[in-house]
Amino acid sequence: MSLRLQALRTLPSLRLWLLSSSVLSVIAGYTLLLGINGVLASRQRQAAHQQLVRALADQHSTVGLRHGALASLGVELSLEPSGASQLPWLDFGTGDQAWLVSATPVRSPVHKEQLLVVRQDVSASLAYERNLQLLLIAGAGLSTLLTAALLRLVLWRGLVRPLHDLSDQLDALQADGLGEQLIGLEQQPLELQPIAAAFNGLQQRLAAAWQRERRFVDGVAHELRTPITLISGRSQRLLRKPHAPEQQQALAQIAAETSRMAALITALLELARSDSGRLQLDLQPLDPEQLLVEVFERVEPLAPSRLQLAASTPEGCPLIQVDAERLQQCLLALVDNALTYSQEQVLLSVSCGSDSAGRWVSLHVLDRGPGIPPDERPKVLERFVRGSHAVGHRGSGIGLSVVHELSKAMGAELLIGDRAGGGADLQLRFRV
Repeated sequence: MSLRLQALRTLPSLRLWLLSSSVLSVIAGYTLLLGINGVLASRQRQAAHQQLVRALADQHSTVGLRHGALASLGVELSLEPSGASQLPWLDFGTGDQAWLVSATPVRSPVHKEQLLVVRQDVSASLAYERNLQLLLIAGAGLSTLLTAALLRLVLWRGLVRPLHDLSDQLDALQADGLGEQLIGLEQQPLELQPIAAAFNGLQQRLAAAWQRERRFVDGVAHELRTPITLISGRSQRLLRKPHAPEQQQALAQIAAETSRMAALITALLELARSDSGRLQLDLQPLDPEQLLVEVFERVEPLAPSRLQLAASTPEGCPLIQVDAERLQQCLLALVDNALTYSQEQVLLSVSCGSDSAGRWVSLHVLDRGPGIPPDERPKVLERFVRGSHAVGHRGSGIGLSVVHELSKAMGAELLIGDRAGGGADLQLRFRV
């Protein structure tokens, strides 16, 4: 079974398969024709020779043989005293001369048994047969070339080009256009129309399921935001009043969990919008250092002793096209991640430079935590995947995936590296 599956996987392309099969069929047909022509020509020569031998045998038994007239026809006769009968065989002489020779017992006019040996010159017949074979071979070659050329054109126009067009249409489909950008059946060959119709049906079913999922996500996000906002506001208001220590601790825990739940819902909503193509961005040219200062001022009250802002670059960095709100959301997630896994200071900085692809600007979040091993870096960008150092830390595993999706939507790239002296260097790199 495994050998059969392996053989199926190694099949050539359908176009090459059909082309080679057709060419081989033409060659096999002409080869069979050559063989049949050779057999028929040989049988015809032998039949004519045997007819000549019978006529000569009848003449010899009645009036005797006349050699002079036969020599001009390319026939040589000889009489042997006795011998065994032999069927006609080819005897090639010098040069291109060929003889068809046979031996037949006959009786002379005096009723004496003799062996009649007939040698018939068939050089012209064989030469004609060779010429005919050469013509057939030339015709086979021309037919093969013509068949290959015509079949290649037919396969291109009837199979390859329609498949390419169908592939381009499928590649152009977007999540928001499912169910609307149906494949035109009348533009497809008859053989591809059932496939196109089946895909249109699948597309419409996926569009309906996609719409149900979007309505579900939007409804859940809307329904959950209101009570979470209410719980967060009430808990923050209660925290500002004096309470017993155990009540104060419970209220602080409620406020923290509410904030964490609100961030989780926001992250899930952003991922759903990104998947459905409904992520709206307000891209504007902004100063990266000013953006980093705003993020620092927003986060610094949460951990005043653990955040540090690097000094501005003397030469300055070019403006970057970003959505300010989404960028702050990305940086806040990276800072929260750094504060979770590092007990030392977290540094925010900006760098710029150029490489073979052009100029770039990077916003860095550097910590002194355990870092992310190189083999885990592609995995932690996936949803609900956490690194090996996440054991013992709370988290949902979607923080970096949200940053990855939002940065990609803004034309940036989330890079994970090592900080000099230990720790992680997570940066958002923009091309300018």
